[in-house]
Amino acid sequence: MNSFSPIFFVFFGLVATALFHFDIYFPIWMSVATMIAVSLYFINKYRQNTIGLLMLLLWLVYALPFIHIIPYLWFDFTQTDPLRLWGLAVNDYMMDKVVIELTAMLGAVGAVGVALGISLNANPIQKDSGKNPDGSRRTVRTMSFPLWLIWVLVGVMLSWMVAPEDTLFTAAYTMSVSRLDGAGFSSAWMVSYVILGFAFCDSLFEENRSLKTRIILVALVVVVGFFQILRGDRESIPFVFALTLVYFYWASGITQRRDFRVPFLKIGLVIFGLLAVSALLGALRHSLVGASILEIGGLVREMNKEGDFGGDALLSGTWSATLLTPLSVAGDHIYGLLELKLGKNYIDFILSIPPGFIADAFGYVRPLDLDRGPAWEMRFGIGGTHAVVVPFMNFRMLGVFLIPAIWSFAIAKYEKFALRSVNVISLSLLVTIAMAAPHWLWYGEKAGFNAIVLWIIFSFFYRISIGANRPKKMIGGGAPFNNEGPLNAQP
Repeated sequence: MNSFSPIFFVFFGLVATALFHFDIYFPIWMSVATMIAVSLYFINKYRQNTIGLLMLLLWLVYALPFIHIIPYLWFDFTQTDPLRLWGLAVNDYMMDKVVIELTAMLGAVGAVGVALGISLNANPIQKDSGKNPDGSRRTVRTMSFPLWLIWVLVGVMLSWMVAPEDTLFTAAYTMSVSRLDGAGFSSAWMVSYVILGFAFCDSLFEENRSLKTRIILVALVVVVGFFQILRGDRESIPFVFALTLVYFYWASGITQRRDFRVPFLKIGLVIFGLLAVSALLGALRHSLVGASILEIGGLVREMNKEGDFGGDALLSGTWSATLLTPLSVAGDHIYGLLELKLGKNYIDFILSIPPGFIADAFGYVRPLDLDRGPAWEMRFGIGGTHAVVVPFMNFRMLGVFLIPAIWSFAIAKYEKFALRSVNVISLSLLVTIAMAAPHWLWYGEKAGFNAIVLWIIFSFFYRISIGANRPKKMIGGGAPFNNEGPLNAQP
């Protein structure tokens, strides 16, 4: 079955591409069935231990927007236009059956591409136990406390600078500006999380990590609670979840000090808590100006009576607006309004890597900026593009199939590599990918490019930061380790 799967997925992708070029689209039920089948395939691959939780997370983020396609299985396209669908105001494309068929087909073909990528990684995961061959616990070289504290302070300071100056109780969300507004440094929040991700992973490998643990937890509470949630921002939610995966899964051999099964109950509770906070924050962040903390309970009860926290409300979110972007390119293609880019967007991603403040200093105009890019070409949307949009804009259905296959293959392979011998640098890349996943898969590839570039930069600085430290001795004997492997290992 393992050897047959890639052949089947390639055949499926090529047939779908050929059908598309003859303007034949999957019926809605077939696209929905395909995505369900891919979901079951992912679960099976996880049970076989051939993929890890990072790929499950990426699949969930990729697929979630298409949850709104399911009700179209029994939707009457001839009925009077409803006022709202997907929790959003209705547009003409939402009511066009052919457009919905192509939108669903984009999700399904991209899903098969993702499945192809993981099917090419058939070897099981060998998870690091945190032990040496002789059974002794091993450690890795970490930053000295003063240097580590500087990293934490820089990360917190950046979060402070990028946070809106007013809280939700003093100004409506989006009405308050940050200290970095107009500075050309829109990715400062991501820089902050990459830095704090390194600091968090470093603290896990400290022999006596209690002091670093207390400090990093306080720093995270300040960043997430005070600089994010209290100001109505939710960018930190994927970051918190990424750190949860580090502690309970990716680095469990180090943090739990024993062989450890994945605590799905604990991770599930974290997911539920984060979703609840996200939904509550999204509902309240325009309603708290002038209110006191004691009045929040009354506001929640009132909004619940109005249906703002009902089942339909919980199924709608940022992902709903994200689905508008595949809808936009599907409809524009059908009506002959979509230009074929032939790779131009990907070249623009590379040309737009320099931060805005550096580009401004040299008079360089980036092809992609806050007011330029694929998101601005969407007929419908509220910013960003789903992961199938840019491949479709540039290479049509073949791109929708092949590009997800490429990134899923690379990430699945790297997760296996990182789990085989965990260290600060490899774990920090897993954190970075998980933290950036919604921004990359829902807001556009530029966020993914930025995250990887930032990780490369700070992994270089991290190596410098630990370079002056003397190698740590193995607890109980054995070969000392750095962030690459045994220091006395033979080449």
